[in-house]
Amino acid sequence: MSNWRLVVAELAQRGIDLYDPVILARPWPGIRTVIFSLYDDSTRLRAALTRR
Repeated sequence: MSNWRLVVAELAQRGIDLYDPVILARPWPGIRTVIFSLYDDSTRLRAALTRR
């Protein structure tokens, strides 16, 4: 949860507004998959999670 702001920012750059009612109405597994894909790409989230 300490990196939630990075999740929101990275998704916003991809055109996904997590607080949009249309997105909130979608099933969670699809959103979850997109969030987990942020770790697979070179993102600020991945950098923060793998920082030593």
